[in-house]
Amino acid sequence: MRPPRQLHRVFLLALLFGAVTARAQAPVVTTHGDAAPSELAEPIKTQLAAGGQRVAVGSKALIFWWVKTLPLRAGSSEVGWSAIDEGTLVGAVTLSSNYTDMRGRVVKPGVYTLRYGVQPADGNHLGASPNPEFLLLSPAASDPSAAPLGHEGTIKISKLSIGLSHPAVWGLDPPVASGAPLSLKKNDAGMTAVIFDLPVSRDGKDAGRLKFGLILVGEIQS
Repeated sequence: MRPPRQLHRVFLLALLFGAVTARAQAPVVTTHGDAAPSELAEPIKTQLAAGGQRVAVGSKALIFWWVKTLPLRAGSSEVGWSAIDEGTLVGAVTLSSNYTDMRGRVVKPGVYTLRYGVQPADGNHLGASPNPEFLLLSPAASDPSAAPLGHEGTIKISKLSIGLSHPAVWGLDPPVASGAPLSLKKNDAGMTAVIFDLPVSRDGKDAGRLKFGLILVGEIQS
């Protein structure tokens, strides 16, 4: 029989291995036809398309709904995030259990809106993530308007997701993707994104689709 100290070490190693294994699990993506959560404000719900995607990462479930169309800025010529106003509503998500954002901070179970945000171009954030574009999670109860909130407005309500001085974020990588919708894309840092595909419009008219990766597994190492 192993001495107690050795048994304790084996037990700790097993826990660590299990945590790393769970952390490295690849997302499994399926579609769903569920109605938008009742926790969302009515102006938010009316902007969301019926159904969406369910992403399972181990025992954790992330259920997504997306806007019916993502509005591009009037006068813009491209289909990309640079043509979208910061703070624009992009979708909503329900978290079945605690889940981490891209910086490893825990977001509690619940319903959150997803809004487009841009990382500040300052020394505090330089090189912190592969791209400066993110989706910010905000508690549904604190986000009653479907209108764009701008940079400061979006940051302010997203900070409520984790109760700290920083918003809860998932990185867009690649911001414009070429992979098949609902496929997985791993970046050079080992973070895994799910590829989503949304219709876009300009001046109320169809302008095509925007396909992007949303990092859901992996954290910034800084």
